[in-house]
Amino acid sequence: MKLKILLHLLLVSTVVLSCKKDAVIQPDTLVPEYTLPQGNHDYDARIVNFQHKYGCYILYKFTDKDFQWNITNLIPYVADQGDENYITPALNALDTYLFHYYSDGFLKLALPYKIILSARIRKVDPSSNDTLETPLSSASSFSHFAFGHASSRLATLSADELKQMKADLHTEFWRQAVGTGKVGISPIFAKSTDYSVVNQYNVKYYGVLGEQEGDYTVYSDLAGYIQLITSTTADQLEQTLFLPKNDPNGKYRLKYNAIVNYYKTIYGVDLQAIGAN
Repeated sequence: MKLKILLHLLLVSTVVLSCKKDAVIQPDTLVPEYTLPQGNHDYDARIVNFQHKYGCYILYKFTDKDFQWNITNLIPYVADQGDENYITPALNALDTYLFHYYSDGFLKLALPYKIILSARIRKVDPSSNDTLETPLSSASSFSHFAFGHASSRLATLSADELKQMKADLHTEFWRQAVGTGKVGISPIFAKSTDYSVVNQYNVKYYGVLGEQEGDYTVYSDLAGYIQLITSTTADQLEQTLFLPKNDPNGKYRLKYNAIVNYYKTIYGVDLQAIGAN
């Protein structure tokens, strides 16, 4: 009996000693990639609050890598740093022309990791590796979309230019949201076209709008439709794109309705209302 008790005590002591020798495993501490605030302006508190609410960084100071890197390649654009004197008007423009059309829940779902505020975005000409002078309102990658009017130029835009800017912002916002899988694609829209047979001569037959670098895909096509829907009213389309001479196969109308109905039903987003304002 005493021998059993002694053996039991030795076993317990061994277990205790071995446990003491094992180092306590601590989880790695994840260091945020960006630090906010980036400055000490009044608008910095607004940016910090936005990040706390939506988990999305707004950057007006950024590197070329922040803007151009796209998982496995570089996007064909360059961007200038945001003008710190015009960040407040840029934030107001994002609220007016983009954010207020979506619910908080949808924004938390669809916003990218970061939003870049640039004073000027230009496309790179692949033939000369130079930049085209016409500035763009927006561009996007898998991790961001960028606003290209964080400068004095924003106040000079005409009504037509502001309308185009709004459509560009929504297009790039949706391009990254759908491209990363955070937001789905209408099954009807996705199945309606075999993009492997689409070319510039048969786009009407297949109802294709979007083309990216000569490559027709469901993603570039969807971006083309988002651009169209957020810049044009349904009545205008009835008098133009949906006319039989422009839509001989009825595909433009079918795909338009598939997108509008899907996002309204699944996500509660009324894309037609954006184009009507």
